[in-house]
Amino acid sequence: MKKVIILIMTLLCALAHISAQNTYTARVVDATTGDALPMASVYISSSHSTITNQEGDFSIKAHPEDMLHITYVGYNGKNIKASDLGRKVALKPYTRLLKEVIVTPIDIEGLLKKLTKKLNDEYNKFRGIQSNYFFRQVTQNDTTYNELIEAFFRTRSDIALREFMLTTGRYGNIESGDTLKPFYKFRDYYKTSCIAPMLPESGIWRQLYTPLPYEWIKHYYDKLYDLSYAILQGEDSTRILLLQFDLPSDRVKANGERMTQDEMASLLPPTLTGRLMIDMDKLRLLSFRGMVRNQLVKTRFRNTKRIAYSKRNIEIQMTYTHNRGFDEVASIGTRMLVDRGKDDYRGVYWSTMFNIGDYDIGEGVSTRWEDIYYALRERGNDETFRKHYKIVKTTSTEEAIIKEFERNNCFGSFIR
Repeated sequence: MKKVIILIMTLLCALAHISAQNTYTARVVDATTGDALPMASVYISSSHSTITNQEGDFSIKAHPEDMLHITYVGYNGKNIKASDLGRKVALKPYTRLLKEVIVTPIDIEGLLKKLTKKLNDEYNKFRGIQSNYFFRQVTQNDTTYNELIEAFFRTRSDIALREFMLTTGRYGNIESGDTLKPFYKFRDYYKTSCIAPMLPESGIWRQLYTPLPYEWIKHYYDKLYDLSYAILQGEDSTRILLLQFDLPSDRVKANGERMTQDEMASLLPPTLTGRLMIDMDKLRLLSFRGMVRNQLVKTRFRNTKRIAYSKRNIEIQMTYTHNRGFDEVASIGTRMLVDRGKDDYRGVYWSTMFNIGDYDIGEGVSTRWEDIYYALRERGNDETFRKHYKIVKTTSTEEAIIKEFERNNCFGSFIR
């Protein structure tokens, strides 16, 4: 009898502990400018974490005594008890060191060569390791948000993501706009999440020039990029090397004028430019933020067989984690804007991919397809998915789309 009472008391305590969980919400901002910091990490444990959305907001269930570790690359992180969390968390940026303070000159190309070899070795060693990711994609054509995809994937996860295997998810679609206008259908837009500073298995991005070649090529940067750098230092003396990869600025037109970056981009093949941040002491990738310039994107006209290709720029922001001994993708956000003026269509497309670590998404049947549209149609919408999709807080726009799609029974409506 005594054992039964002890067991009951233990269960009651466990239930009380579970019921004590609250949902905590806040916005992470730059302490200097007040700007929101999207894709900042909010970590409690390997099975309990999230990132901020495009508006810098996060939401997480936690016990009042849980410690939240909030970090953003290039900023001094904070540890905050859940019960002490306010509406905003302000992070102070690292200090940029003046060039005069740097005693030893940095051999940038030598460092990049060393980093390339390290990533190459890691890829060969860890290329078979998989991770679970949450994915959300929103598509707007004309004035209507007409497509939303949310899913959980299992994928190989080192320097770049590849070989996606759908576990569970949902798809919603509303046709909208003038049937004679081009219509971007990004049912496989998750492939933009395969972009990375280095591409050991380039796949559909095989024509893309990246800041880090998979195999070191002498003079790789001579005509492809203008390189510049800065050194950032945190309050704990951690040093970050910020490398900027810009298009060449020394090209001139026939009339002798210097070309602009956009004019230069129009002459080059698809090229990934932007800012790479590296832990100088541990030689680890921390983040990349930049743009794919001049990528050919396939479009079609609504309700017709007409196909067209056009060059577009795709914005990308990604971070890395090192919890398993190698540089592994932690999060990726992409965005593409199409704006052809008031007399033509306008489109906005964005996606978020987040490494969910040991988070339990429940049972699911993995379905492997190249096109996410067919994968979700084969898998079917999973009602239990509703329990999990807020692992990354929805923005106000995304929340409005989800409510509208649920109200009009749009999820599961697979419109070609």
